[in-house]
Amino acid sequence: MDILYPLTADINSYVPFEMNFLQKIFGHKQPDKQSNEPASQPRTVEQIQEATNRLWALLRETVEYYKSVACPCAFPRFIQYTSIDCRETHNSFYTSETEGFIQTSGDCFEGKEIDKDDECYKAIYTCKTCGSTYLNAWSDFSIRVSRTYLKPIELKAKQIGADAEQPTPFFVGLFGHSYPDRADFKHLGFDEFRGYVRALKNGT
Repeated sequence: MDILYPLTADINSYVPFEMNFLQKIFGHKQPDKQSNEPASQPRTVEQIQEATNRLWALLRETVEYYKSVACPCAFPRFIQYTSIDCRETHNSFYTSETEGFIQTSGDCFEGKEIDKDDECYKAIYTCKTCGSTYLNAWSDFSIRVSRTYLKPIELKAKQIGADAEQPTPFFVGLFGHSYPDRADFKHLGFDEFRGYVRALKNGT
């Protein structure tokens, strides 16, 4: 059976990611993969699920914060995550941060489906607040890996959020069959990641 592994702070230490899927099949915790994994990194199905739940709750609260001061379009770091597209690096992965931000911000946009070309779904999304437009697309690469993105076409919101930084920070990270250069991403703790996605241009 092909088991997928996430990109963690230590790229060489992979752990199973299909939490519910693996639990249904195996009916027990997955064993730790390597004894030299960083102690702060999730190593069991349950720990990964808990970290993902914390991330998505944070992203949901962060979108509400964006809406309270402007809209998600005004935050370059929101766009940094929603624009991640594995096809640009010829890989097969998704990031939990990308999936979470796109799903939790769905009610901020009106979608109009267009010709899907080589995607499974493609649409133009328009922000209900500022009128910014995006290209949204979704494709699946296997039974356990799919990816979606939300890339800006025209941004109309005044940018009040802090500029995106490189390498791209993550809290939960990447999952899939193949990955981009490890130097393009870096792991942050929960509080540091929270500060990153909510930072304003004035440093607050």
